[in-house]
Amino acid sequence: MSEKAVAVVDTNVLLNLALPVVDSRPHAPSGADPLKALLLTYDIHVPERVFGELTDATGSGDLLSAAADLVLHAVHALPTHDVDDRSDDPRAYSLDRGESECTWLANKLGADLLLTDEFNTTNYLFVTFALDDRNILFISPHILYTRATTDVLPTEHVAAALTYYRKQRREPTTSVVGGSQVETKGWDGQYIAQLRQLYLH
Repeated sequence: MSEKAVAVVDTNVLLNLALPVVDSRPHAPSGADPLKALLLTYDIHVPERVFGELTDATGSGDLLSAAADLVLHAVHALPTHDVDDRSDDPRAYSLDRGESECTWLANKLGADLLLTDEFNTTNYLFVTFALDDRNILFISPHILYTRATTDVLPTEHVAAALTYYRKQRREPTTSVVGGSQVETKGWDGQYIAQLRQLYLH
């Protein structure tokens, strides 16, 4: 049995963590791989739908497509779960099917973490309502900082990565996956500043 914490991960988290790895622009952080750090640190589980959404995001030749290609190569051996036969409404709490399936899977597995980047949205609140344990809900910025404090990622890289993600607000990258739009959102400056104060000072 794995000694790693069990984490259920939504598609947006995987794409966001892969973005700086495939981004060759000068302002993209280098010297570490946040996606690889996540996969090595946790026992990751995903609904089968995540692979479908990643596949739908490939082929356009843009930055998000390159990130989706990287994720698909990196996570091909992850445990996947078919949750189509679950009894509750997949759109309970007004979540889309992907978010609902990740939430349901986290509840079923008794996961230690549910990682989603639907923060600063009403969806984040709905996810908390649907979870049996609201304390397991985390987002990418928090995970990056905790990986820095445990020496899995260099502190300098994490600081640069969070600056990079904030800049995505001015350089939005979007794609349609699974019938819905996925966007690499600019992360909230006040939230990032509080994480810096907590973990990097």
